Amino acid sequence: MTYTIELLDMVKARYNLTSDYQLAKKLNVTGARVSNWRCKKNSMDWDIAFAIADLLELEDHKVVHNLLEDKYENPRLVNALRVISPN
Repeated sequence: MTYTIELLDMVKARYNLTSDYQLAKKLNVTGARVSNWRCKKNSMDWDIAFAIADLLELEDHKVVHNLLEDKYENPRLVNALRVISPN
């Protein structure tokens, strides 16, 4: 499971949402965007990631750190960013 999916599921659990449609409404995005994130067709925009961090009361730097692999395919880039941003 990717961290993106984990975040989506955490929002659903926190707010007792029973469908991705309800989740999309909560995040003010389309259902297609949620579906694309779940299917790994697109990565989550940073503004949505920070909105989710606010909803879940998570620290921004932890969300950024954990989303790196979901957003970037280059392992060298991910490793370099992790070195400068330890969890």
